[in-house]
Amino acid sequence: MDERSRRKILEILRVLDEADRPLGGTRIAQALSLAGREMSQRTIRYYLERTDAEGFTRPEGRRGRILTEQGRQELEHGGAVDKVGFIAAKIESLTYRQTYRIRQNKGMVVVNLSSVQADRFNEAAAHMRTVFAAGLSMGSRIKIVEPGGRLGKHQLPDDAYGVATICSFAMNGVFLDAGIPTQTLFGGLLQMIGHKPARFTQIIYYNATTLDPLEIFIKGKMTSVSKAAVTGNGVVGASFREIPSPSAEQARRLSARMQRLGLGSLMLVGRPGQPLLEVPIHSGRVGVVVIGGLTPLGAVEEAGISTKNQAMGMLMPFEDLLHYEEALKPYL
Repeated sequence: MDERSRRKILEILRVLDEADRPLGGTRIAQALSLAGREMSQRTIRYYLERTDAEGFTRPEGRRGRILTEQGRQELEHGGAVDKVGFIAAKIESLTYRQTYRIRQNKGMVVVNLSSVQADRFNEAAAHMRTVFAAGLSMGSRIKIVEPGGRLGKHQLPDDAYGVATICSFAMNGVFLDAGIPTQTLFGGLLQMIGHKPARFTQIIYYNATTLDPLEIFIKGKMTSVSKAAVTGNGVVGASFREIPSPSAEQARRLSARMQRLGLGSLMLVGRPGQPLLEVPIHSGRVGVVVIGGLTPLGAVEEAGISTKNQAMGMLMPFEDLLHYEEALKPYL
């Protein structure tokens, strides 16, 4: 397959991966157009025939195509150069597609998807509860799925529980709905001293990576979430963003309301044009720091309990998420 064709196929597979239903050529063309990539329906139909033949997609009658597990693996293992910037684009896509409305306190929110080894899940639940109780999580809601069940598009194996946690980018969606544009800069390791954020010790920019930074830090066992939760001193995953200076007070009010509803809140809000945690800020902007949504799973991984994590895994009804005490109680 030549390089030009391979890139077009990867673009189509990405659209299907983000969809929650089968898509036909028209819908795929519209999604590509919104992302700034023009491709005719005739061209899309040609490449869909090729992806069907390769086993990457499967026809679902008149409804269109769906991505197969083989197609998902092809997308995951696609060329690194093609995937640079994909994380940043995914953030924007999910933020736009989020339907949660704070006034009604319901709608679809961005969640992370994780699996945790079943034979140690009681221990994992205890670690997650400690992190939630310490306020080092994105909100207070979580969803647990029994082994063998389904979590999003994924069928869980018989030896793993599924866990859905609120993604920190759900906040971008709430801000966007309120008319506040958010520029996401980087994810990093945030040092906590005396229960307060002190500085970033490692950072990875979202527009220059093929993987989510917090997934990398957790799997690399570079966090000390449990220590931070118990003693107030440790290293947790967090992200750094900018918002327009005039929206800072509105953002604080929204953050407080989100916290009361269990959706999460800002850790820090800076001053207009002033550095925040030693990070320079653009003129006319304000820096904000948000805790990572996968932080509870970081504590689980630190304990030597196997996890698999997918940041920004899917959109899920907020109503499907339970308060962590209720969700974790059967396993404690």
